[in-house]
Amino acid sequence: MLRLILKDLYTQKKIAYFSPLLLLLYFFSMGKNISGSNLIAIVIYSLSIAFIAYFMVTYTNFNTGESEKNQNRLILSLPVTRLSVINAKYIMISIWWLFSYTSYILIRIILMNVVDTSMTFNQLFDIKVLLLSLCFTYLLTSIFYPLHYKFGFRVASSIGIVSFFLMTNAVGKILSSNKANGVLSIIIDKPIISFSIIAISVTLVSYIFTVNIFTNKDF
Repeated sequence: MLRLILKDLYTQKKIAYFSPLLLLLYFFSMGKNISGSNLIAIVIYSLSIAFIAYFMVTYTNFNTGESEKNQNRLILSLPVTRLSVINAKYIMISIWWLFSYTSYILIRIILMNVVDTSMTFNQLFDIKVLLLSLCFTYLLTSIFYPLHYKFGFRVASSIGIVSFFLMTNAVGKILSSNKANGVLSIIIDKPIISFSIIAISVTLVSYIFTVNIFTNKDF
């Protein structure tokens, strides 16, 4: 398991490690108009972190169809099980999220000291941003992995990007709704608990599907 995790770290494209710099574009454009610790600001920060983490997850799986098959054959020729391969992939989601979140913190600290002095450390280390960004990361990648092993990288990554914008739009509508009731009111009142339950449920279903697809796939 550890070797599979290290393999993903070693084989990650070098350019992917610079992807958190994309946050600079966000902070210097839309991000500079968003401040405070209100729920909308927290969700936007969380989504930006999740997007970078999702990008790193997908980029480490970037391959053409034939090279991906050859890579999977090589991995499965080692003393590892197919289940351990998938377990490593889902654990790596947390590692790429941690890299994205840490990069977010470092970039905000630099900007706070060099460019924007209005931000406080309480806003910077908000536990809600940490938890929601992790939830959003698992929601996005949970869509990606079953599709990736079933239809390939291009289909999965394309649908994943569309899902990100749909998720962003849906969350925005939920938070800005003036007539929220039932489930929507619960999500607005308890966003951390609500999105945690949703993320855990979706990830579990995704994991089961991915294991089933990968276990029965002929390489």
